[in-house]
Amino acid sequence: MSDINSTQVYEFVDENMRRAENILTVDFHFSTEVTADEAIAMVDKMVSMLDDSTDAVSKEFTAHRPSIYCKYPVEK
Repeated sequence: MSDINSTQVYEFVDENMRRAENILTVDFHFSTEVTADEAIAMVDKMVSMLDDSTDAVSKEFTAHRPSIYCKYPVEK
């Protein structure tokens, strides 16, 4: 669990948003053995489990999109 709260996250209003939704960018950290495809699959599964557990009146994710995968440099 994270010790970070909303006062520690940079927040701004995007006046050019085309949809009525909020976007939170989150970094997930994986061991060096995890490939980008595996990491994406893990996050997809986690989001799917959360979507399956919500009821019709609860707040929910509307979408997710992987955008950057930062890899540890390979030692030579």
